Amino acid sequence: MDYKNVFKKACLVQLNSSVWQCSRVLNQSVLAEKLGENTDWLRGRKYLINPELLGPIKTAVHQSRNQINKFALPFPVTSLYLIPKDTLAIIEERLQFYKERFWNKVEDFCAIYDAAREEAKQVLGDLFNETDYPADVRTKFKFEFRYLTLGVPGKASLLSPEIYERELEKFESLMAETREIAMTALRTEFGQLVTHLTDRLNGDDGNPKVLKSSMFNKLYEFLDGFRTRNIFEDQKLVELTDQALSVIGGVSSYGLQYNDVMRKKIQKDMNTLKDAIDEAIEEIPRRKIRLSA
Repeated sequence: MDYKNVFKKACLVQLNSSVWQCSRVLNQSVLAEKLGENTDWLRGRKYLINPELLGPIKTAVHQSRNQINKFALPFPVTSLYLIPKDTLAIIEERLQFYKERFWNKVEDFCAIYDAAREEAKQVLGDLFNETDYPADVRTKFKFEFRYLTLGVPGKASLLSPEIYERELEKFESLMAETREIAMTALRTEFGQLVTHLTDRLNGDDGNPKVLKSSMFNKLYEFLDGFRTRNIFEDQKLVELTDQALSVIGGVSSYGLQYNDVMRKKIQKDMNTLKDAIDEAIEEIPRRKIRLSA
């Protein structure tokens, strides 16, 4: 595959975030002495404040990453996501939204920080240490993102032929690994949606379960966005998604509830599709690629 074209279709988004850990490791002698006391605050570590107070901030981070994952493909470098360029406007809008939410939740926490520290002083007793607490707790939080581009190493004059060939090989290895994990991710995501639907159609002991429109909606959502995310041109998955559309096109959960003949046909076709997807997932090579420094 010509990897030069990949970054005409996509770019990288790097999302970095951090939330104050608000804990310290306790040594074994302290643990033995305090065994059984304040178990909610002492679990091999001492919590400096009630950790539940940081829950809304952590939720904002979790939600932002979920939003990226809806549109992104995995990339074999931590905190980097491969984003189809057609979805960048949506990603930008949603990341800005969650960035604002994150800092709003941080401000809410800062407003109760002094009170939380006083509560800790009462709970921790002689384990309380004023130096554990940052004077400006805002510095313990971070939420930032940026867009990156990646391309084939150029034959710049400062690179010797040997170095150029080495860097080119590293780049091609990286992109080969990216292609494999991206194809696996898309096939697996598709397979999970189809499996969930077939499980409902098959039911327990041959008795079908109630079908919900959300099951079809999630599958339709994947199919609608698949062509944009298929930047590595997985032709096998194109064929499988076309097959899925031919099976469920125009079908509703409501209609299947009252048409047993149609339901049995859809059940048979979806089970066949599920088997084909499982086989497609298994056929992807599982290479362990090691990039030298």
